Amino acid sequence: MKKLFGAALLIMLVGAGCLVYYPNDRVRPTPQREDPYDYDRDDSGGTDIGYFYDYLQPYGLWVSYAPYGYVWIPGDVGYKWRPYTRGRWAWTDHGWTWVSLERWGWIAFHYGRWGWDGRLGWYWVPDIVWGPAWVAWRWGDAHIGWAPLPPGSYFHHGRGFDHRNWDIPGRHWNFIPGRYFLDRSLDRYVLPNERNVTIINFTQYDVNINVRGDRVFNDGVDIERVGRLTNRVVDKYSLKEGSRQDLERVDGRDVVVYKPNVVANEAARPKKVLGQDKAAEQLDSERSGRIYRQKPVDDEVELRRIHEQERDLMEESQELEVNEVRRKVEDEKVRVQAPAEKQKLDEQVKSRVAELRKKHEDEKAEMTKRQKTEEEKTKKTPVRKKVEKSDKVDKVEKTV
Repeated sequence: MKKLFGAALLIMLVGAGCLVYYPNDRVRPTPQREDPYDYDRDDSGGTDIGYFYDYLQPYGLWVSYAPYGYVWIPGDVGYKWRPYTRGRWAWTDHGWTWVSLERWGWIAFHYGRWGWDGRLGWYWVPDIVWGPAWVAWRWGDAHIGWAPLPPGSYFHHGRGFDHRNWDIPGRHWNFIPGRYFLDRSLDRYVLPNERNVTIINFTQYDVNINVRGDRVFNDGVDIERVGRLTNRVVDKYSLKEGSRQDLERVDGRDVVVYKPNVVANEAARPKKVLGQDKAAEQLDSERSGRIYRQKPVDDEVELRRIHEQERDLMEESQELEVNEVRRKVEDEKVRVQAPAEKQKLDEQVKSRVAELRKKHEDEKAEMTKRQKTEEEKTKKTPVRKKVEKSDKVDKVEKTV
């Protein structure tokens, strides 16, 4: 009988195209199972995943999206928005924890995964496992970056993820100059996408999410490195469970996050679900996808402000890279005595800087081209939902 029940349950889950994870961050030891869709239910009760469907409905669109079942697309997020940007990082007893400024952030950045679709933009795939932040990391001598883990990243208690070699597109990374990592609103410092390829080549990669005891930890970038880059002491906060759905916040020495235990319910579904074509049509026409977030500013004015900010951030970031190349060569020169060796190092740094400057000019050219396209479109109609054809082409904006 148990085998028949298990087979029937598996068929239902696969047919529904659902991603199923473990119920919460209290990871209980259970026997290893080969079936990735088999999971450990929390029979003691908890928040039904259907509550996520209801709570998020006013803030965006639910879309039927194979193979993941129902996915959610946030509304009114504004131009240039990406997951894990509007908020801050806090070092807690769960590791690096994302403290979101979004009303719905307590769900979408601690449960589930984020994916990208060329017509729909960023979409969220529900999950019932809580984590401090489901992101991959990159870090170097000048920059720190993170990217949302894509859909299909299964996390298993006792052994972690199915795999650790995700193919994360270069444009999905959020890079900032390392000095700003502890800032309270990191969306102000996220670099233009045109910088990402160069920075990736200067940084190392890891998905540093682990289990200790019965809890999920995101160790991420080493706190000593963060301390050096920011020239600040990295404060440690205690994670305090909030009693209601509310904005996450830092309260004294606590990070307050509402993190209920969530149980699966294969029968649950959003009250309103759109097909992909209908959702794309609505996203292209609705005004919630415009450049600004409830700001009484003309689109052209706001776009000029954003473009100026992008140029300033790019120049600052590029100079950081050049200075780091020079600093490393100077450190090497201290360890050599022969004048010929010092001269050789001087020639090497000139060559490296010249090569880097060429890459920087290419980045500026790509950004200028993209910005010009965006400015031309705002002169006709407001910039709408972001569309990315591929990781090798520039993003353009759909208009009505």
